[in-house]
Amino acid sequence: MQAWFFTEDAYPYLPEADTYESIRVNLPNKYYDPVKGADLYHMYLDLWCAADDMGLEVMLNEHHQTATCVVPAAPILLGILAHQTSRARLLILGNPIANRTQPVRVAEEMAMIDVISRGRLECGFVRSVPYEAAPANILPFRGAERLWEAHDLIVKAWTTHDGPFNFEGR
Repeated sequence: MQAWFFTEDAYPYLPEADTYESIRVNLPNKYYDPVKGADLYHMYLDLWCAADDMGLEVMLNEHHQTATCVVPAAPILLGILAHQTSRARLLILGNPIANRTQPVRVAEEMAMIDVISRGRLECGFVRSVPYEAAPANILPFRGAERLWEAHDLIVKAWTTHDGPFNFEGR
């Protein structure tokens, strides 16, 4: 059995709920304190390293435009953890590839993290949710199609070992 450590990485320093319309999408960034934010990132990194020390696997995800998760780029944190941890499997389950315009870049990022971690990376891709597509300047229309096309290109990039290849997508 594997036991995984996961935290949603929320930003808890918000004013009273009746002072803003929504915690997602349109929460003004004036409520974000970069000093407290830096402390939170350090705390989350310390928690993930402690999970590694305790023999737990580590899962990260990302969200955008919300205080419920202050990780907009999980690959960056995974790159740090690939070096700072030594045993834990590192799972990214929340890599919204339908919102990324360069699937080959995603393949390269994940491959680099896997190499730094010495083969401990696990990848899970998601489509994303519509309210997170707008900040990426992506229409949520046909998100599932974009997800599977990006997935197929990433897998082909990871598994083709005899030179450049062609890929025709929509």
